[in-house]
Amino acid sequence: MTTSIIPAAGKGTRLGSNLPKALVPIAGKPMITWTIAAFEQTPVVNAIVLVAPDDSLEEFERLRTENKWQKVFKIIPGGTDRQQSVWKGLQAMPSETEWVIVHDAARPLVKPSLIVSVWEAAQEIGTAAIAALPCSDTVKRTLDGVLIAETLDREQIWLAQTPQVFAADLLKEAHEQAIKDGCSATDDAALVERLGVPIRLVMGDPTNIKITHSVDLILVEALISGKF
Repeated sequence: MTTSIIPAAGKGTRLGSNLPKALVPIAGKPMITWTIAAFEQTPVVNAIVLVAPDDSLEEFERLRTENKWQKVFKIIPGGTDRQQSVWKGLQAMPSETEWVIVHDAARPLVKPSLIVSVWEAAQEIGTAAIAALPCSDTVKRTLDGVLIAETLDREQIWLAQTPQVFAADLLKEAHEQAIKDGCSATDDAALVERLGVPIRLVMGDPTNIKITHSVDLILVEALISGKF
């Protein structure tokens, strides 16, 4: 069984919105509806755990009914940060879950074909796989945010996206170890990397944009409308 965990508890502060980030409208619909629709259409996904802001659970439940989400197994309150929200999602997923797909609600243009590709790669390697894009820019490293320390080899740099797919027991172990060590990371792959297991890179999608700033909303709406 494969369960998707969708962390959607972000505040959306950088978007300048009073709404929770996942409820910010895109082309007339809340952001989360675009994201969930992709997973509802993905055949390898059996269940979805949606991790929402604790003060907006009723609104998310309303959206579940209104949009007739069939695969949403549970809607649960999120944690204090993304990592904690995913951890709570792991506790809430069906007990028979063998594979976990973690995907940010803020990437609403994810395609079912990409989800399946990452899932298949994880099956092949037996541990984990993530969507990512090779870096096309020259990458500079700095120690103080002012002066360049070095230029990195961009041929070795990939930009991580979600979806990210993991063997369920492996991701649980990675989170448990991170809690013991007091470690935090910006994505789940970084926690699994600490265990020393291989993770497959799968070519991502340039349109699988993560919405962080208001300009990202403009770009996503242009892509949806076919104007870009």
